Amino acid sequence: MRVVVLAVLALLFATPPVHGESIEDQQWHLGALDAYEAHEISRGDGVVVAVVDSGVDETVADLAGRLLPGTGFGSAAGNGGVRDTDGHGTSMAVLIAGQGRGGALGIAPGAKILPVAAGTDGENFASGAVSESVRWAVDHGADVVNLSLGTPVESTPDLKAAVEYAFAKDVVVVAATGNDGARHIGAPANVLGVIAVSGTVQDGSPWPSSNTGALTVLSAPAQDIVTASPLSVSESGYSQVSGTSAAAALVSGVAALVRSKYPDMSAANVVNRLVTSATDVAEPGRDEATGFGAVAPLAALTATIPPVNQNPLLPGGTVVPQDPAAASADDPADPATLLALAGGALVLAAIGGLVAWRRARERRGPRIEVVAGWEPPPPSDDFWRPKY
Repeated sequence: MRVVVLAVLALLFATPPVHGESIEDQQWHLGALDAYEAHEISRGDGVVVAVVDSGVDETVADLAGRLLPGTGFGSAAGNGGVRDTDGHGTSMAVLIAGQGRGGALGIAPGAKILPVAAGTDGENFASGAVSESVRWAVDHGADVVNLSLGTPVESTPDLKAAVEYAFAKDVVVVAATGNDGARHIGAPANVLGVIAVSGTVQDGSPWPSSNTGALTVLSAPAQDIVTASPLSVSESGYSQVSGTSAAAALVSGVAALVRSKYPDMSAANVVNRLVTSATDVAEPGRDEATGFGAVAPLAALTATIPPVNQNPLLPGGTVVPQDPAAASADDPADPATLLALAGGALVLAAIGGLVAWRRARERRGPRIEVVAGWEPPPPSDDFWRPKY
């Protein structure tokens, strides 16, 4: 069976918290994403986020009351998805829905986590197990599927079909671009319609180790991200991680905030809202390093954005700009508008043509280093996630 090679997050264990400084205080990404202001509008209540990963440890205090009954596939079959000897899945779940009760706070603390273990150790995930995990998550109520995993080779038919099944069931799918520092995006992030997430650092510039490419959709914090881990993995119960896995989890959390505030909104329009409201990191429009820009929770929750009929990332889809009346007058990405005076009243109407935000182009600003001589590895019997 043709399978793919997995390249995900490098997990780096943190030193104990600085004396007098809480874990939450060390989560710099919360401020960067205006999480506290966003929580005044939405906390993700009523939304289910599936974490397809190494499992989610049910004993982690920051996830108390957040876990739904899950399952496992492959080598994790029968464990209910709530054992995690690797720590990766738990760390991602906390970034999404951590409670912050003296510990790590998630982007959507009101959301529920559906734990789906695709393997026991986080090192080797079979392609079929990941595909089954996605389908199971969709069939068991997931509104968002977080895939903090990725592959430098092409997708397998079963994985592509599973992701497309999620789209057909009105589910938002988020995936990591990878951490090779290469100009290459593999599956599942390269499946059209998936929100492929690259990383940024504290000053907002691209994280140099992110994989990049024309299919990059959004970016989010990826360097030195503090989260919780199982005690079996980290003596303190917390860890510091760097990678696009963390960035993807944060975007999944923002998707949960949007789905909670707009419960009747289709997945296609949630995706459009996220990409339309993103903050440009480079020049206006889409670029290979950060896609449409850095995810912006407050704008995603409050911007006036016209509806779309399909996922804008799919062939034939179009990213619909924010309502001109709600956009900044000096925003170079604003669509052209026509002002007409009628009966002494000023009428604002948007002209029919939409700004071509989906055009891939040469990026400016910080360059992403391509690993010299890097080539996708050949298919093997398992997914693989290296720990750098």
